[in-house]
Amino acid sequence: MNPERKFKQSFKRKNPWVRECLWDHGEFNPEYYTPDVMHYIRNLSQKLPKFKADVHNAYLDVNTKKAALKASSSVVALLSYTTGDQEFNQCSGVIIENDANNAHIVLTSANLIRRPTKDNLSDEEDVMEDNLSDEQDFMEDSLADNLKVKIFLYDGRSYEGQVRAYDFHFNIAWIQFQSDRSLPTAILRQVDDYINVNPAVAKLFRHHRRHSSRFNLVPGHPIVAVGRYFAKPFDLMAAPGQFTLGRCDFDCKELFMGTCKTTSSGEGGALINLSGEVIGIIFYYEFGFTTPFLPINIAHKCWEHYKRYGGLRQPSLGVVATSFYAADVFLMEKVIQKFLNLCGGVLVEKVIKGSCADSAGLHLNDVIVQCCGETVHSFLQFLEIVWDKKVGDVLQLSVARASQSQNDPVHVNMVVDEVAVENFNRWPKKY
Repeated sequence: MNPERKFKQSFKRKNPWVRECLWDHGEFNPEYYTPDVMHYIRNLSQKLPKFKADVHNAYLDVNTKKAALKASSSVVALLSYTTGDQEFNQCSGVIIENDANNAHIVLTSANLIRRPTKDNLSDEEDVMEDNLSDEQDFMEDSLADNLKVKIFLYDGRSYEGQVRAYDFHFNIAWIQFQSDRSLPTAILRQVDDYINVNPAVAKLFRHHRRHSSRFNLVPGHPIVAVGRYFAKPFDLMAAPGQFTLGRCDFDCKELFMGTCKTTSSGEGGALINLSGEVIGIIFYYEFGFTTPFLPINIAHKCWEHYKRYGGLRQPSLGVVATSFYAADVFLMEKVIQKFLNLCGGVLVEKVIKGSCADSAGLHLNDVIVQCCGETVHSFLQFLEIVWDKKVGDVLQLSVARASQSQNDPVHVNMVVDEVAVENFNRWPKKY
């Protein structure tokens, strides 16, 4: 028995939600093998599989099903076309907004609309591109020529979409379409990534959580990636997993990670909690059993800024950072022993040379605990504070630095900066 088959059989034995179909035991059911199913099996299943192609997603527990069903009516499939109506990309997305005139906004991955790369070329063009450099393993930061977008709902209805806005740095896009009726929109729930790790200030932590309307996301928390397949019958796809502190090698350091096992057809779909609330937008990661997602906080900030000012911005922190609770325990001990009331903050994991943070004098393993007089609890909170400032504004930061001799925070001034276009995050091609 080959290892893959052995693993699947072992997984089925351990999963109480497994309920095999009759045809799994040799009973042929012609009603199951419809023309749509046969088209998928013969033409799509190998290169563009659905989520359920992975055994972890084939037998879903009832909490995953309930969450996916609550979000399902706002989850759509998208296809993009270029010159000559050539289909070149498939994504999922989620309806986040509509208005009194039944104009709807879909949030999805910007990979849907980027200029096609080597994988989309004809065989003749492919031969001419044999000597592509490593740089061209990434998507281009430009719109496809003669772009057309089509949106598919759960019932097969389709609409022509127009690109309303896009952000190639965070790799997200907003597609607008006009419907003949008002369609359901997703429930968006912003994420709170704060965890108190100091038992001496537990009371403060409980107070903070009790007055927060955000979804407190901690490692190990169950999450579900949802998408919609782009071909008939436009199946809802769901992949359960957990939030994890893992990382992938994407440039974008604002991404969070989950253990959901998705496929490329789910790119741009929604990451939801077990209440069916959208807490992030998922991207496909070919290597490893992880799903990167952009917290909905960031997508929300981008969209609200666009609606208010007619453009997008990409604030630069000048550091690679994370919430303090993710630090190694030995570093936590050194910081908390010196700053007894510290219960959260932003840990600096890398200072980018020549950045605003470098000029301000931030150091590796610094913990940012205050910004412009406001206590900083977590990474997302700090990012949002910076986002609300203008380029050139001065941020007055208080920093807990365990390596210094005194027990008082270090005060530094950091100038708000913007990410230059040439320094935008690079995003790998979808395979």
